[in-house]
Amino acid sequence: MAIAVVCIVAIELCWSVGLNTLVSTMKSWLQDQGFSNADSSSVHQIFTLLSFAFCFLGGMLAESYVGRYTTILVFSAIYAVGCGLTAVAASPAIESIPLFMLGILVLTAPGTGGVKPNIGTFGADQFDPRGEESQKRKEAFFMYLYVTMSVGAVIAFGFLANVATAGLPPRIPKEDEFFFAYIIMAVLMALALMLFAAGTPFYRKESFQKNTEPVLMPAMRRLLGGRRTAWGKVALLGWVLLPALIVLSVLQVFYPSRTLTIVSLLADLICIGCLCTAHYNNSWLGEPDSVTRCLDVVPKIIVGNVTFNVLYNAMFSLFYSQACQMDTRLAGGLQLSGAFFNLGDAFAVIIFTPLLERLIVPFAERKLGRKVSSNMKVLTGISVAIASQLTAASLEYSRRSAEVLSVPSNCAPLASDGQHVRMSAMSAFWMVLPYAMVGIGEALVNPVLWHVAYTADPSMKSLMQAFCQFAMGGLPNAISAALTQATKSWTPNNLNNGNLPMVYFVNAAFCLAGCAVYVFVTRSSDSKEGKEWCAAEDSTSEAGEYSDTSDSLNEG
Repeated sequence: MAIAVVCIVAIELCWSVGLNTLVSTMKSWLQDQGFSNADSSSVHQIFTLLSFAFCFLGGMLAESYVGRYTTILVFSAIYAVGCGLTAVAASPAIESIPLFMLGILVLTAPGTGGVKPNIGTFGADQFDPRGEESQKRKEAFFMYLYVTMSVGAVIAFGFLANVATAGLPPRIPKEDEFFFAYIIMAVLMALALMLFAAGTPFYRKESFQKNTEPVLMPAMRRLLGGRRTAWGKVALLGWVLLPALIVLSVLQVFYPSRTLTIVSLLADLICIGCLCTAHYNNSWLGEPDSVTRCLDVVPKIIVGNVTFNVLYNAMFSLFYSQACQMDTRLAGGLQLSGAFFNLGDAFAVIIFTPLLERLIVPFAERKLGRKVSSNMKVLTGISVAIASQLTAASLEYSRRSAEVLSVPSNCAPLASDGQHVRMSAMSAFWMVLPYAMVGIGEALVNPVLWHVAYTADPSMKSLMQAFCQFAMGGLPNAISAALTQATKSWTPNNLNNGNLPMVYFVNAAFCLAGCAVYVFVTRSSDSKEGKEWCAAEDSTSEAGEYSDTSDSLNEG
């Protein structure tokens, strides 16, 4: 089993290297091609949105006759080709924006969607459910899979992102910087794909099982069956709005207008509101079954993911822009990329994940005299992420009061004189603080919600993971893209002429409201509380259900 897990985790590692390299450098490449600060951020958010929107396709194929294994194999290859095409587009001899968009939006984004919802599920399926503590081992697997993602982020942010903006003289000249970084991520993904294929004999035969009928069809029939009820109509409106808001989010990047931004943001909020209210109580669908068990956790997955990941998205746009206008130089004058400080996030996940599992959570349980619920973890993680926004706002006030240096920042946007915006005399290493705070929030939130989706119903594991991934990366990025365009005047190319702290305050206010909604939707019924992440750990509990009033596991 150890060999099988290693071969599977290699895909996650190299996927993480590639994705984090792209999201941490595409802003700089696009800005070098003339994109504004806000518009380059919007392209990044749309790339992430599409990557996670395609998770639906990956989940549907995995739960059909195609199966998880084949889906991972095919889409990993598409992802590797997309990375290679992006490298070609960014090479100094070509520098083609259309080819770059083709690579990231048409190939790499779908590749992500095929891999992401299935790799964790396929890995967890390698643990025999009949073994002792199999459930606990699966939960730990999801936590450490997230650590693997963070190791990939360390490689991307600590090395490739800096190579992409500064080169590696004398071995890699500055003009080849982006090409080198992108070709490395393509090669790594190709190697991981070969390792995954080589591990085929070691995978549990049960993990190759396929569904003869796509599981999406029973879900659609179930929802359509309730269309005559009031809540059925609300639910269908919410599900229909999902593809519509994806289209709107893409349009507002390439055809920016205030009206389109408002319509897009309203569509996002109406979609979320419809799905959460309609599936708050699914009794209108009749007798409970596998479909209703999955729909029961929809509000929790949506609100938890959207609330946290709107804050998470700030790392790749607002934090990045802020760091790039601070002093990013090392001794000797070498400039770091603003994305380098994302290492604070990656190391926080790597360090705090085992601490949370082995020390912090057990200590909290002893002090509280009860299990620490998944709701407690999610709300704590969101609170820490909100604090990261306030910390970044405080640092921005300090940066704006510092002296403006005569040194252009390699990763900042172009100014009106054709040069990059100048640095401020404040070390960019201060940005490690808000990055690390988001990382602590990640360790508390994202693995928990992954596991909630995985345990919703055994027959729909990949489809629920796909929905969870979309709620994690799709819906929040749709909202972030709309908020970015709505607050565009506060984030000009030169942040000294804008009001970046106000954007952080808007994010914090939005997510405080999200916390209130999350508390409401996760206290709605025993069926929802029974999906808590820690329920399976209480071996003496009859069904592992939570009390509505205490939001904690009953002691056995």
